[in-house]
Amino acid sequence: MDENKILAVIGRIHRRGNRFIERELKKHHIHGIAPSHGDILYQLFIREDMTMNQLSSSIDKDKSTITALVDKLVRLEYVNREQDQTDGRIFRLSLTAKGRELQPVFEEVSAALLAAVYEGFDPEEKQQLLGLLERIKL
Repeated sequence: MDENKILAVIGRIHRRGNRFIERELKKHHIHGIAPSHGDILYQLFIREDMTMNQLSSSIDKDKSTITALVDKLVRLEYVNREQDQTDGRIFRLSLTAKGRELQPVFEEVSAALLAAVYEGFDPEEKQQLLGLLERIKL
């Protein structure tokens, strides 16, 4: 076994997962959303609203990356961005009605992705794999 390939394998899994998500979204006639928007939408599905800082912290991406991704979701009318009423420096994010309509599709795509990823794994193997991956420190 060549343990030097671990990051290459993880990268390949990531790219294949993104292609899978793109194909599934296309099947549902959802255009303009990239897999990188999924983390943002997921956070907004589980919380009614959040600040840009909260979002950045929860998905572990820097604010400039978050801003670009959120800008696109706002342009596509999936997300609202409004200044906080008590502190004008803070922007609050929430889903629009159109954004909320994405939730069942995203849940279906996520379930299909997980089924494809873990095909042939028993529950113990899944736990072991997750535990080993979480031990990788970068």
